[in-house]
Amino acid sequence: MTVSYLPNDLESEILFRVPAKSLSRLKTTCKRWYALFRDPKFVVKNKKLGRAVRETILQTYDGDVYSVAGDLHNTVVNTPVQVSGKLTSLKGSNDLNFSEIFHCNGLMLCSANGNDRLVVWNPCTGQTRNIKARTCFQTNLTYALGYSRCSSSSSGHVYKILRCFDYRNDQEEWVPQCEIYELRSDSWRVLDSFPLHYIMFRDGISLKGNTYWVAGDNESGYFLLKFDFTTEIFVRLPLPIPIQTERFVSRFVLSVVRDEKLSVLQIVDNSDVMLYGWSNVMRICVSNKISEDANKDLSWRSDLFLEVDFDNYNMYFRSFLLDEENKVALLCCSIEMVTDDSTTIIYIIGEDMLKEVYRCTIEESRSNSPLVITYVPSLVHI
Repeated sequence: MTVSYLPNDLESEILFRVPAKSLSRLKTTCKRWYALFRDPKFVVKNKKLGRAVRETILQTYDGDVYSVAGDLHNTVVNTPVQVSGKLTSLKGSNDLNFSEIFHCNGLMLCSANGNDRLVVWNPCTGQTRNIKARTCFQTNLTYALGYSRCSSSSSGHVYKILRCFDYRNDQEEWVPQCEIYELRSDSWRVLDSFPLHYIMFRDGISLKGNTYWVAGDNESGYFLLKFDFTTEIFVRLPLPIPIQTERFVSRFVLSVVRDEKLSVLQIVDNSDVMLYGWSNVMRICVSNKISEDANKDLSWRSDLFLEVDFDNYNMYFRSFLLDEENKVALLCCSIEMVTDDSTTIIYIIGEDMLKEVYRCTIEESRSNSPLVITYVPSLVHI
């Protein structure tokens, strides 16, 4: 019996388990498969049952986007990172060159240099969607991509874009505002529930359709801020280590561990100014597995995943990945030279270990900070 004579239900059960990237290559095999692979119910089930073969992309200091061989969550300490080639598959552009990339569920939300356009891009299918902003570019602009959960688990997701920014009102005062764009209805609207008094760190991270940032205020110190794309409200959550705003924290970086957990990296200044004792410590904590049930609280593991003396590391980074099994972290860093040259470096860091596994230098400085993203390819239609 050939595949063409298999019952449709049995054929679908087989295809559910095939990795999305392989299915994408087969979509032109026949009209039935082309329609099937675009069906939201099939996409959801393939995401659950398909073999998760992770992909990795690297955005370097100059904004170029490259494919990276393998899944960098499985870090091999003695193996260098292999950059396999620059991606040039975005329709309407000779090169992929963006100022920001935000990942959610296999989709990339890209803002172009100059912030004059938004592009939602599915690297697996090659599909793109250009989106025009509702208002002109403002300051402190932050984007996030997420999805609302439908009542039926098999009916797919409703993808949305959150846009937060400051604008100057008629009284010449800077006012924060948030807008929501819904891909299904192709429309923008103003969000009324934005917490006006929070200071939000720019780089957020997506997990199970929601976005998380580190934020702070004068009363509570630093905390985790979650935007729920289903209820469209902000929720304040605890960080694993309470830190007050008067205690200096040079940076927070969030990461997702295999689409199941959150991890937070803190660089904390433990210096004693009176005694001239300067000490920077990097701490990484990991949450327990996060459920899609919105009513369940976020909880953190009681033990520190990793703690490293950071005094001797002069680097800036905005993304990292964890290898829980080997208890190491992969940091995607940038270093600006005295000249105009800028360097993207990837390190593997652990207890008493710092190993360079990738380095690339460009001859001119750009405003982009390097970023590494791992994701499971998806057939989501945009």
